[in-house]
Amino acid sequence: MKKNYLSATVLSAAAAILFLYMAPQLIRTDILSENKVSYEQPVPSVACGRILSQQFVPQYEQIKSIDVYINALSCSRDEGALHVKITDSSEEVLYDQNLPLSMLPAYGMTPVVKNVTLAVGNTYHLSIEAVDTLDDGPAISFFPNEIAANKEESGGRLTYAGQCLTNSVLRAAFRYSVPLAPVNYLAYCLFIAFFIFLCLEGVAFRVKK
Repeated sequence: MKKNYLSATVLSAAAAILFLYMAPQLIRTDILSENKVSYEQPVPSVACGRILSQQFVPQYEQIKSIDVYINALSCSRDEGALHVKITDSSEEVLYDQNLPLSMLPAYGMTPVVKNVTLAVGNTYHLSIEAVDTLDDGPAISFFPNEIAANKEESGGRLTYAGQCLTNSVLRAAFRYSVPLAPVNYLAYCLFIAFFIFLCLEGVAFRVKK
C-alpha cells in the first residue's frame, strides 16, 4: 500500500510539472475589450492614400484578433484589398496583411488583425488603407467621442489622411488569448493526482486478485 502511495505521489508530481509547463499555452481563455456605447460616424473612404490610423496600447500580450466596423455595401468588392499594418513607436512594421475586399462581409465588426503578439503597455499604431480598388472602397466607423474609448484606445490619437480627428476613436474590439487564473491550473493538477491514484489503486486491486 505504501508503495502504491509513493508511486502515485511521484507520478502525480511529474504529471503536474509537465501539465504546468504546457498548460498556459494549451489551455487558455478569451478576453474581449470593446468600445462603450456611443453614436458613430463613418470615414467615407480609406482609398487613394487616405490612411486611417489609431494609436493603441495592448492590455495583454497575445492578441487573438482586432475587429473594426466596416461597411462595404456601397463599394465594389470585385477587386482591391484592405492593407492593414501595425507599427511600433519606431515605425517598425510588426504586422502587415492584405485582406481582399471580396472576403469582407457587407457590413459589421470584421477581424482585420489575427494572432499577433505585442508588448503590454507599449504604444502601437493600427493603420488601415484600401488599395487597388475600383472606387472609394469600404467605409470604416469611428466614434467622435472619447468617452466610447476602450482601454486600448484611451488617450490615443486617431488620424485620417494625416489629420488628427480630435476626441475620436476607432470603433474597434480587441480579443485576447490569456492563460487561466492559477487557481484553475491547481484544480486541474488535483484532478490529475486523483485520477492517477485511482488508476494505481485499480491496478493494485487486480494484481491482488
